[in-house]
Amino acid sequence: MNARSIIVGLVVLVLVGGGIFFYRDYQYREIHGRVTQVGLITWDQEVESTRDAKPVLVYFYRENEKNAPNPAQDKEVSKFAWNNAGKVKVVAVNIAHLENVPLAIAHGTLRVPGFVILRGDKVYVGPAGVFTKSDDLQSFLERNPSSADGSVQKGTQPSTHPTKP
Repeated sequence: MNARSIIVGLVVLVLVGGGIFFYRDYQYREIHGRVTQVGLITWDQEVESTRDAKPVLVYFYRENEKNAPNPAQDKEVSKFAWNNAGKVKVVAVNIAHLENVPLAIAHGTLRVPGFVILRGDKVYVGPAGVFTKSDDLQSFLERNPSSADGSVQKGTQPSTHPTKP
């Protein structure tokens, strides 16, 4: 065996190993890096069962025949979900459906787009009524505490609204 065939074999091994790693990462993000549509009926199953294990970012939006969707904002929220796959669960609530309005009211978000982070029993109200980039959502997530004591950092105050509608 000459040196050239050994080098070619090592390069092939590295490429195959890297390809497997990136494929598995992609599969994981396909499952955990998505924005899940929820409503009042699926709220407990999708949000309440998860919020003690990891933070939940709730994206409130309005889309119906009178209110066109905002694809730029949807893309930013999807990008945030993809980049934080497994660390944060991202859910979207369409408040154009009347049964979902109590969720927005209970979490202090009446303007759209609106963002709320749920960690344990704490509710942190974020930007509302303005276009928000994925970097801003990342800052909002990092600005709020992940500790169990619920201490507040950088002037962000938890909402006093009830956590369940």
